[in-house]
Amino acid sequence: MDDPLPIGELAARTGLTVRALHHYEDLGLLSPTRTVAGHRRYGPREVERVQQIRSLQTLGVSLREIGTVLEAPDFDPAALVARQRAALAAEQARLSDLLGRLDALERLLRQRAQTGTPIPPTDFLQTLRAMQDIEQHYSPDQLAQLADRRRQLGEETIRAVEAEWPRLFEQVGQAMDAGADPASPEARALIDRWDELVAMFTNHDPGITQSLGNVWKQSGGSASQMAGLDPDRMRELFAYAQRVRDARG
Repeated sequence: MDDPLPIGELAARTGLTVRALHHYEDLGLLSPTRTVAGHRRYGPREVERVQQIRSLQTLGVSLREIGTVLEAPDFDPAALVARQRAALAAEQARLSDLLGRLDALERLLRQRAQTGTPIPPTDFLQTLRAMQDIEQHYSPDQLAQLADRRRQLGEETIRAVEAEWPRLFEQVGQAMDAGADPASPEARALIDRWDELVAMFTNHDPGITQSLGNVWKQSGGSASQMAGLDPDRMRELFAYAQRVRDARG
């Protein structure tokens, strides 16, 4: 392969597009010669450079950094690999966080659909904003703990709890509207179950429990929207639940 190659043949041999080879040249990665007619020709050195570029790309190295590496024959391979590993670890964490958000959103949409209060397209962006508003009350470590807790509980348990919360809110509301004494066995049983579901979520972690309390105190509107309840109604339910706890002692 000593004879210089025209760009079309180099593209065919390397699996690259002509446009990609032009881009490499624009970045200074390739320096083909030109014929009298102005056509590009790629000699052995340029062909080897293309292979080097493609090899470095398999490690996720950017084209601009590849240019720096190829111009520094004494570059530190260990440092290069360490940088790429750190960058990919950060990207993996970002993707994991994004996947967690999508999982949470999928669960919410499913729960609301199952309870007959689906989120319409017009409210979807508001729901995303509400999720962000709620998440800000938890530290990154707490969010990671909650993700681990969801994995521990498993999808079947999570779905069962998601389906139970709306029914429980409705039952508590019915008891409250009927004037059930906060000290009555009926009221105590309902709020005992409420607290059990909360503990299942927090795993009895005091920090997460405190953050959850802050969600309702400072972002009650967003939390109510996520639950599909009117904020005033939600505040009434929480106040009644607290009266039951106070009566329980």
